Amino acid sequence: MHLQPIVKKEHCIEAHRLFKISTLNAAASGMQNSAKETPEELRTLVQRVEDAIKRRVAIGNRIAYPKLIQELTGRFDNERAINFAIMAMVKRGEFNHLESRKILVRQR
Repeated sequence: MHLQPIVKKEHCIEAHRLFKISTLNAAASGMQNSAKETPEELRTLVQRVEDAIKRRVAIGNRIAYPKLIQELTGRFDNERAINFAIMAMVKRGEFNHLESRKILVRQR
């Protein structure tokens, strides 16, 4: 990196590369050990919620995040466990967020 009054193509490429690396590192640092992050008292409930989500959303389908939360809240009464389950599935790559985390897409 150089501090110059004129920006060249190489500077933009390097800035983009550094941004991608730092973003991926920051994302990965928050996504490790998801099983350890789940409180002990919620682990069985989180597993049941994950199983219910897998039955509800087929691979390749999309569902609105608020709709899924609403449906699961009616069944499990613990929104914290529901959020843990969804985030664990996102961290494992089973779901992807789209449209500013409004839509979930089942990947596997």
